[in-house]
Amino acid sequence: MTSRFAGIFAGVFAVAAAGCSAPTARSLADEALAAMGGADKVKAIKTLTMKDGAGTREQLLEPRHVGEAEPPAKLSKVTEIVDLADGRASLHYVIDNAGFMQDRHEVMTTRGGKPVGLDFVGMRPVVATSADGLFSWGTQNNPEITLRRNLVPILLAAADPGSTGAASDENFAGKAAKHAHIPMKSGEDVGLYFDPQSKLLIGFETTDSEALTGDVPAQYALDNYKAVDGVMLPHKITITKGGKPYSTVEYAGGAINDPAAAKDFDIPEAASKQADEAIAAGVFSPVTLDKIADGVFFARAYSHNSLVVEFPQWLAVVEAPYTDAQSATLVRVLAAQFPGKPIKYAAVTHPHSDHIGGVRGIAAAGATLLVEKAHEAPLRTMIETHHTHPIDDLEKRRSANQPVGGIELYDGKKVVSDGKQSLELYAFTGSPHAEPMVLAYVPTAKVAFQSDLWFPGTGGAGNPAAKQLYDSMKALKLDIKTNAGGHGGVAPFAELEKAIAAMK
Repeated sequence: MTSRFAGIFAGVFAVAAAGCSAPTARSLADEALAAMGGADKVKAIKTLTMKDGAGTREQLLEPRHVGEAEPPAKLSKVTEIVDLADGRASLHYVIDNAGFMQDRHEVMTTRGGKPVGLDFVGMRPVVATSADGLFSWGTQNNPEITLRRNLVPILLAAADPGSTGAASDENFAGKAAKHAHIPMKSGEDVGLYFDPQSKLLIGFETTDSEALTGDVPAQYALDNYKAVDGVMLPHKITITKGGKPYSTVEYAGGAINDPAAAKDFDIPEAASKQADEAIAAGVFSPVTLDKIADGVFFARAYSHNSLVVEFPQWLAVVEAPYTDAQSATLVRVLAAQFPGKPIKYAAVTHPHSDHIGGVRGIAAAGATLLVEKAHEAPLRTMIETHHTHPIDDLEKRRSANQPVGGIELYDGKKVVSDGKQSLELYAFTGSPHAEPMVLAYVPTAKVAFQSDLWFPGTGGAGNPAAKQLYDSMKALKLDIKTNAGGHGGVAPFAELEKAIAAMK
C-alpha cells in the first residue's frame, strides 16, 4: 500500500473511531446546549423568569396525625425567577392547602454582595432575614434550592472540559436515556439524564437537605420544552424527594433577561434596617423579647413566636418554630439578656413543619427537646438525620464531636422545675388541628402558651379549634390569667372567654 493510501485509510479510521467513541458528560451537555438553541445563547442567560405556573406541593408535613397521608396542596400564579449572574432567586405563588390559602413571596436577594432574605406573606409587613431564614411552601423549601437546582448552571458545569466521565444507557422516569455524573463546584454530585433523540436534558438526580427530613435523594424531571426568547426550556418540572412526590409545576411562559425581573430583588425601605442587621449577624431572623411576668418572656417573631421561662440556673423555651435562623437569633438574644444561663429545654407544641423548623438550631445550642411520645417519629427523623446540602450547625457540631441536645420523651404530661419556678406541659386530645396538641403553662405567672388554635391579642372570633382549646383548659383546671400564642401575641384570658361566649 502506498504511503498516500495508507494516510487516507488512517484518516478514515481516525474519524470512524472518533464517531464511535463513548459519549461523555461533556459531549452530552454540548449536544443539549446545541438543541436548546446554542451554547452562546444559554451562557448569555443572566436572569430566567418562569411564570403563570400551576401545580402542587406535597410533603408539607402538616398532618393532623403523625404519619398519615396528606392531600397535595394546590399551587397557582407561580412565578419563579433565578438571577444566575448575582446569585439571587424569587418564589411567588398562591398556595391552597385544604382551604388554607395564602399569597406568599419569598426572595433571596443581595446587598453589597451579601445575601439577604425577604419575606412577603399575605397582609404581613415585609421582613428581612438572612437567606437561610426563609421558609417556603412553594416548589422548594427555600429559594436558594431553586437557584442551585436550575438546569442552566448544571448544564454549563457539565459542558466544562473537565467533565470527562463516560455515559451509560439507563432509564429515567420510564424513558431510555443517556446517563452521566458530574461534580459541581459546591462539591455535590449530580447525575444527568439526556434524551438520545432530542438530545435535551430530561432530568437529574442529586441529594437535597430538607429542613425536616434531612439529606434525601432528589429527582428532577424536566418536560414540555418550549422556546423562551430563542432558547428551548422545560415548562414542566416534577420533583421527587425521598422517593415520594414533592412538587410539580407547569408554566405557561417565561422570559430571559427581562429588565422587570430586577424589581423582585429590590429591598423595600421598610425592611432596609433589618437587611443590614441580617448582613451584620450572618444568621438572622427578627426576634424581640417582651416580659410578661416575673421569669416569663414572650419571644415575638415576625410570624411564629416562642415562650421563654427563666429558672434560677437555666432557661426553657416553648417552641423553636419556622427556621434555624430564628432559633440562632433567639439564642443570641437570650445569651445577651441572661448571661451564663443556657437553654436547657425546648418544648414542642405539635410537629407541623412551620412549628418545628428551628429545633435543629436550638438543639445545636445544647437544648434538650421535650417531645410528647405521639410526636416522636418526625422529631427523631429531624434530629438524627444528616443535613449536608448545605451543612447546618447541628451537623457541624456532631461532626466535631461537640455536645448537642437530644430528645426527651414524655407521656401526656411533663413538669420541669428548679427552685420556685416550673413549666408544665399538657398533651390534650380532640383538637381539629393536630392530635395531640401540647399546652404549656407557667403556674407562678398563670401564663399559658399554645400555637395555631387561638391568636391572642387579635380580638378574633372563636372557632372550633379555639373552643376545643378552651374546653381542654377548663378540663385541666388550670388557673390561667394570660394567654400567649405561637401566632398573635399576649392577651388576658378574658379575651378567649369572650370569643367563646360569642359562639353560643
